[in-house]
Order: sequence, then structure tokens, then C-alpha cells
Amino acid sequence: MRITDRMAIDHTIYQLQQGRQRLGEAQEKVATGRRLLRSSDGPADVERAMTLNSELSTVQNQVSNLGTTRDWLNGTDVALESFNDLIITARNLALRASSDSNSERELAAMSGEVGGLLENALAIANTSQGGYYLFAGHQVKTQPFIEEGSAIIYQGDNQEIRHQVELGQTMPVNVTGVAGDNGGILNGLTRLKELKLAMENNDKEGVRAFLTQSEEVSADMYVGQSSVGARLQRVDRTSARLQQREIDLKQLYSHLVDADMATTISELNAEQQGYEMTLAASGRTLPRSLMDYIR
Repeated sequence: MRITDRMAIDHTIYQLQQGRQRLGEAQEKVATGRRLLRSSDGPADVERAMTLNSELSTVQNQVSNLGTTRDWLNGTDVALESFNDLIITARNLALRASSDSNSERELAAMSGEVGGLLENALAIANTSQGGYYLFAGHQVKTQPFIEEGSAIIYQGDNQEIRHQVELGQTMPVNVTGVAGDNGGILNGLTRLKELKLAMENNDKEGVRAFLTQSEEVSADMYVGQSSVGARLQRVDRTSARLQQREIDLKQLYSHLVDADMATTISELNAEQQGYEMTLAASGRTLPRSLMDYIR
């Protein structure tokens, strides 16, 4: 078959286009650091990469959600501990106030201290985190405790808030304001209120009653903290496992998608040289122009 000038030109142009395309792809791989840039680069590998990326996103969301759960539990734990510390301080004041040797002025001073403890305890009981009240049950947007006259009113409920810790598994993360065998935080606030009034009225029996009642309040706080601690341990174990899974998935994804830079740069240099050689060869093999014949 006779090779015409048109066939030679078309073949040369085709080779130049193919070389330029390969060179562009090599440059793109070096610039992005990726081996898989489009589905045509390897349909099976691309599908596997998409599956890994989806699984990685799921794990990352789980880790993030567990971080939110941990923050909630930590906030609850700190609040319960602080509330119990106030109850213990009030108990020590009650021990002093139960003595018959105290004057009315001393009782009035101690009553003022208990009043301050009550205000602090109310603030702790109404602790919010991220705009949500910790001890309100499901009524997270409603302030759980208010003081009305001689009474402490609880405006929340006794419902659990559950967070997902594993796919298909949830766990309660809250402690309500009335959780416990003895009435929990509400009981503690009520007893503090009664202690204050007992001191104001020089009611020794009322003061001594607080000593027993405060132990019941502390018992509820200890049970609450123990429950929160167990949940925190579960969250930490799950989080550690998921974080390791996240690392493994990232490594698998990187191995599948990312380019070996040393190899990719070597390929780029080879494509660059090949393209330049094609350009040089085409200049020698393309048909001569009319000016060449005139010379």
C-alpha cells in the first residue's frame, strides 16, 4: 500500500496528540499526587475507593458524635461532683449549727452561708452545655430548676437522652434532675432550702435532720457519677477502636488512590522525553514544503 503525504501527516498528528495526552495525564498525577483521577483510570479500583471513602466518612461521623457524647458526660460528671461538694460543705455547717452553744448571730451567719451554697447549687443544677440543660431530661431547652417562695420546682422530666455509640446501639447519656433512689438533685436543693430556713428559725431538729438527709443526697450523686463513669469508659473504648479503624481506612484509601511519587515523576520525565522526540522526528519525516524544492 502506498503511503501518501496525507497519511503521514495524519499519523504524525495522531502520535503528537497521544503523546501530549499522556504527558498531560502524567503532569496531572504529579500535581495532584493521585493515581486515580477519573473512573476510566481503573473502574474496579475506583469503585473500591468509593466504598472505602464512604466507610471512612461513616467512621469519622461516629468519632465526631462520640466526641459530643463524651463532652456531655464530662459536663454531667463535673456538675454532679461539684453539687456533692456543696452538699458536704453544707453538712459541715449543719454539724456546727446543731450545737446548742451557737448564738443567734452565729446561726444567722451560717444561714447566710447556706443561702450562698443554695444559689451555687441552683446554678450547677441548671448547667447548660451547647445551649441544652444537662439535668432537664428531654426538656433540654427548659430551665430545669426554679425557686418559688419556700419551694424548689423541677420543670424537666425523668426521660433518658440516648446517643448512638455503635451502629445500631444506643446508650443513655443524661442524668435527670430527679434521678436516684432519694430524689437526686431536686432532693438536694430542697434539703438545702430547708436547712437554710431551719437555721433562720433556730430549729435544731431541722438542722440535725439535714445530716441524715444530706447522706441520702450524696448517695444519689455517687450513683450518678458511677453511672456516668461507666458510660465514659465505654465511649473511650469505642472511640479508640474507631480512631484506629479510621487510620486503617485512610491507609487503605491512600494505597489505592495516591500515586507513588517517585514512579510518577519518572513516568513524567519519560513522557516528556518521548513527546520531545516525537516532535523532533515529525520535523524530519513530514513532507517537504514548496520552499524546500525552490531551494
